[in-house]
Amino acid sequence: MKHKNICYDNRYKYKLNMLEPGLIMMKIIGALFVFGIIFWVAKWHWLSIIFWFLSGIMFAVLLILVAIEAHQDNVLNDIAMRENNELEKKYETR
Repeated sequence: MKHKNICYDNRYKYKLNMLEPGLIMMKIIGALFVFGIIFWVAKWHWLSIIFWFLSGIMFAVLLILVAIEAHQDNVLNDIAMRENNELEKKYETR
């Protein structure tokens, strides 16, 4: 890491938590997909393609947000492990 004074508390000002928003987004994606199927069966192909396109875009956004959250979790876990190792070394020498 570039900065040595980075600790667990000051690494990310805004930490993503995608559990609740992710579940809501999955429900919206499912509803859009089902509406796309319904409009396809009703022979409104152009409207079904729009709904499928919207569900695909929302799914891509969800994947990007989950990837960002996973990266944040990895960085924060590395920082916490490093801080824990430093504390263990500090108390071992006493």
